[in-house]
Amino acid sequence: MEFKHKLFLLEPFVNSKVWGVEQWVVSTMKNSSSFFYDNEKPVPVKALTNSDYPLLIKTIHADETLSVQVHPSDEYAMAHENTHGKSECWYILEAEPDATIISGLKGNFTREELKLAIKENRIESYLYETTVSKGDFLFIPAGTVHAIKGGITILEIQQPSDLTYRLYDWNRDRETHIEKSLDVVTNFVAKPVKNFSGVFECDYFKIEKTSVNGKDEIKPLINNCWAAYFIIDGSGTFASGSEKTEVKKGSTLFAAPDTTISVSGNFSVMKIYPKNYSANKPAI
Repeated sequence: MEFKHKLFLLEPFVNSKVWGVEQWVVSTMKNSSSFFYDNEKPVPVKALTNSDYPLLIKTIHADETLSVQVHPSDEYAMAHENTHGKSECWYILEAEPDATIISGLKGNFTREELKLAIKENRIESYLYETTVSKGDFLFIPAGTVHAIKGGITILEIQQPSDLTYRLYDWNRDRETHIEKSLDVVTNFVAKPVKNFSGVFECDYFKIEKTSVNGKDEIKPLINNCWAAYFIIDGSGTFASGSEKTEVKKGSTLFAAPDTTISVSGNFSVMKIYPKNYSANKPAI
C-alpha cells in the first residue's frame, strides 16, 4: 500500500483488564495492532513499517493493583518460549496522592526463601514499594519484580512482547507462573527518577522528553526508522511540508523516516524510537 502522508495519527488497540485498561498506542503485535485512518478506513500500523515494529508502546490505567510479575531476558525467553524477552520503562502520566508502585525486592533472597514466602502468603513483606508522582520515570529491566498499584496511569515503552510471568496475584483467581518467575527474577531495584525531563536510552529504545512553547523543529532520525510522538500534556500542531496534524494530550503521532517536522503550540511530548534498528523503506 502507498500513502501520501508522512505523519499519521494513531488509534490504539484497547485491552480491558480486571484491574483497569491498557491502550496499545503503537503496536504491530498480532491481533493487537494499533491503526490509523486512510480515507476513513482503519489500516494497521504494519502497513507503514512493512515489518514488525521493534517496540510496543502502551498507556496503562490501573484502577486496582496489577499482579506482581517479572519478565524474562532475551536469552531465557528464546530458550524456553521461542521468543524474545522484555525490558520496559515507565513514565508516570497521572498518580493519585501517595500512589505507589512495586519495583524490586527489599534484599537478596534465595529461590527457596521467595518460594516459601509465596506459599505462606507473606511475599508482600519482601517487595520494594515506593511512592510515585506525575512526571516520574523508571527503567524496569528484564528480571525486575514489579507491579503498578491502583490510582496510577503510565506511559510504558517496551520490547514488543506480551510475555509475563505472574509471581503473585493478590489472591485473585488467575494463573501464576511461580517456577518460571523464580528462574528469571533478579535483585535489581528500580528507583524513580523524579520529574524526568531529559533523555533515556537502553539497548532497545531511546526516549526524549521535550517541551514546546511556541515554534520549533524536529530533525529526522539518522537510522531510517519510524518514530512515535506521545503528547503528555497540552496541544499543538505537527507539520511536514504542507501536511499538518493537530495533536492534544494523549495523542500518538507516528512519523515516517527522514521526515523533518515543524511543531507549534504549548505541549510536552515524548519522542520514542528503537535503537539499533533500520526499518524497511516506508510504504509512502
